[in-house]
Amino acid sequence: MSAVEPTHLTASRSTGMEPLILPFERISAADLPRVGGKGANLGEMARAGFPVPPGFCVTTAAFDAFLAGCGELQALYAQLEALDGKDVEAARRAAESTRAALGRAPIPPAVADAVLATWRELGTEACWAVRSSATAEDLPDASFAGQQDTYLNIRGAEALLDAVRRCWVSLFTDRAVLYRARSGFGHHGVRLSVVIQRMVLPEVSGILFTADPITGRRGTVSIDAGFGLGEALVSGLINADLYKVDKETGEVLEVRVGDKALAIRPRPEGGTWEERLPEATRRARALDDAALRELVALGVRIETHYGKPQDIEWCIEAGRLYVVQTRPITSLYPLPEPAPDDEGLHVYASFGHIQMMTDPMPPLAVQVWQLMIPFGRPPTGSGDAPSETRALALAGSRLFVDLTSVLRHPVLRRVIGGVLGHIYENVGQGLETLASRPAFQRGASRGRTSMRAFGRFFLPIMARVLARLIAVNPDRLLPGVEAFSEARIAEARARLAAVAPGEARLREARRVLSELFSRVIYVLAPNIAVGVIGDRLLHRLVQRGVLIGTQEDLSALERGLPGNITTEMDLAVGDLADRVRPHPALAELLRSRPATEALAAARDVEGGPGFLEAWRAFIDRYGMRGPGEIDLSRPRYKDDPAPLIAAIVGGIGSAPAHRSAGEHRAHHAALAAKAEATSERLCAASRRGLTGGLRAALARRLVRVVRAGMGLREHPKFLLVRVLDLVRDSVREAGALLVQRGALARVDDVYLFRFEELIAALEASPAPDLRPLAEERRATLRRDARRSPPFVMASDGEIPSLAARVDLPPGALSGTAASAGVVEGVARVVLDPASEVLHAGEILVAPHTDPGWTPLFVHAAGLVTEVGGLMTHGSVVAREYGIPAVVSVTGATQRIRTGQRIRVEGTRGFVELLDGGAP
Repeated sequence: MSAVEPTHLTASRSTGMEPLILPFERISAADLPRVGGKGANLGEMARAGFPVPPGFCVTTAAFDAFLAGCGELQALYAQLEALDGKDVEAARRAAESTRAALGRAPIPPAVADAVLATWRELGTEACWAVRSSATAEDLPDASFAGQQDTYLNIRGAEALLDAVRRCWVSLFTDRAVLYRARSGFGHHGVRLSVVIQRMVLPEVSGILFTADPITGRRGTVSIDAGFGLGEALVSGLINADLYKVDKETGEVLEVRVGDKALAIRPRPEGGTWEERLPEATRRARALDDAALRELVALGVRIETHYGKPQDIEWCIEAGRLYVVQTRPITSLYPLPEPAPDDEGLHVYASFGHIQMMTDPMPPLAVQVWQLMIPFGRPPTGSGDAPSETRALALAGSRLFVDLTSVLRHPVLRRVIGGVLGHIYENVGQGLETLASRPAFQRGASRGRTSMRAFGRFFLPIMARVLARLIAVNPDRLLPGVEAFSEARIAEARARLAAVAPGEARLREARRVLSELFSRVIYVLAPNIAVGVIGDRLLHRLVQRGVLIGTQEDLSALERGLPGNITTEMDLAVGDLADRVRPHPALAELLRSRPATEALAAARDVEGGPGFLEAWRAFIDRYGMRGPGEIDLSRPRYKDDPAPLIAAIVGGIGSAPAHRSAGEHRAHHAALAAKAEATSERLCAASRRGLTGGLRAALARRLVRVVRAGMGLREHPKFLLVRVLDLVRDSVREAGALLVQRGALARVDDVYLFRFEELIAALEASPAPDLRPLAEERRATLRRDARRSPPFVMASDGEIPSLAARVDLPPGALSGTAASAGVVEGVARVVLDPASEVLHAGEILVAPHTDPGWTPLFVHAAGLVTEVGGLMTHGSVVAREYGIPAVVSVTGATQRIRTGQRIRVEGTRGFVELLDGGAP
């Protein structure tokens, strides 16, 4: 059904070059700057033949003319642009004064004449909906719906012009001003159009989502419906009906009839009123199956037209279906790309959640991992560039591992589910939920191929694991790992140094990355696996009474591990704090000046030269590390020392006066000694009985293997980060060359391009201008940074929700128990370890942690993170330090405030909020 538009209606009434009025049939998506998001969508739908009630837009040129009549405009905008989004009262005052000033401004006569003339041509007897349409509204990546006002059932010329003025003024409601300030949208750059549309007087109305907004599933249409005008539903005055329909088959999946207590109806004289509905009506279905089918078909057509899922407002008048708005569903997380090349459902796990770094990554950092992951690669010829894995997909500038092939095999599904569930409980549960869907099970016959591939890849690794578990002397593992790592670093350094800077070195860097991970997995991964497997065996044997011990004993064995490279780094940070503590002037310098500036000035204060000598030794050893280090583009300690200085300052800033030098090392040594004593006690207790000798030998072997293997957990990543540092130097070198040639504006922009793009730019003469594309990709990263990535998802967009726990105290925040113990203390929410200081004895609350964060652990009394599992990095280090930890606490950094007293229940896995926190 197409909209009925009068063909004689003039395209515009204008002053100068810009039209003041545009009818729907002359509007397309390209007119968004003139008619705002709502107007552009209505015009686009009307032109495409969708059933849109007729109407027109009062353009942003008319709004500009209205603003020009306000003499206080510049001062008002200056006040608005100064808002930071944090001071709610300041925003309220600025918005109120702006509305008051605009309420006094006259509507320009040319605008009033154009509006009324067009209205008369369409028919003055009808009633009209007058709706705000801002240029920062219903955008592809941000919906500002509901920020401005709408007026329904408007009749008469005076009421129409008054509604237009009120729409203009509503650009400056308190909520709209505050929303723009918090979202980073400039007030001066947002303009307002007004949509004037023949009002439909519906029997039924509602909202249709062409993808399920709750689960994210793209194949499910979700419809809310109620009687009368849609305002009752939108305003939350009724419990609307909910209908869910399979988009492909048309099957009605769910019908939930709501208690529709009232309907909003139009008054004959204008305005609306609330009608209380009788019991039989309020609990009746608003839509029958025939209406559902028509709605779904229309929704699919609209989604196809726009090429993305839509949030559609619809209504039914006298049996005819109308669309009164559509906008993108901006809450949906993007689908993984590339899309599967078969018709089956695919299941993905978040690479960032497993690596404890969930921030978006630029294209080059993404490609690094696509090159390094050795499985899922297509074959390449000898002269081709290294191939990239198909096992990693990209969504929202984040990587997701496609686990479909292994999950389709029943044996591998149990293995992978068990391993990932042990590492990260939420990931394991989410994978099982998605893999249980019938749509996924229909592809299970493909599992035999995956089993063969799995065997070829993992059997050699498992053979090495068994050798280490049964025969290899655990004391030999650490020297072997260190020798292997140093050889790989020397080899990579020599290969990169042997070729010229620029395109040749980038090509070699790409080859180095593509070859590295396979060797690391086969040689170093068995050391990690033997520690994890041995630990699980030890727990199981103790639980079954084969070995005699307690849960406390098992926890003690995971602390004070030998050879952990990240722990050694953290202890070295404690050593640096010890060098600062006796020198107040040096401490104040580090506390009060920016990090780089403070280090430059440190040589001139007491204690500074000795500190700088230790600092240089630290940077030589660990300078390639830093927060978010799996992302090639993130600064390292050698580039930005601020996180380390913050950790040092936190360690000395509130430390007790009696705290002695080396206390952190003494604490770690005490944990190691306790672990050794626990090991002897476990062996002695297990020696009783006829088979005691064998059981004691088994206990001793497992303890040695577990402590040696768990202590080596960080070495593979340390090797990867060191190689990434060499590659990073080569990449930045190429970036500097492109800046010199005018292709890039700054060196850091090099990370916004893939290797082949950089190589082509370096080879071209003259070099292409990459700056516009760099800005476009940087904007994509900023947009994706606002998204919250799921820990698992399906190829149709479904993100599973986990069942809520029922064993929690009232008000407690649920999580995963990661390190045993209970601690009460003051919370410190840290979002950026470079700019926020965690003081000794505080409880660290963070979105996630990786090795770049762990210097904070030396001083923390406890740990709470939003991301993590039992075997993720932060949990392992927390257990090693003996600090209680709860991870995977949804929304922890928003629900806990700095200064608030909290209790971390690291044994049972929850956090209690003990007071309201700092004001």
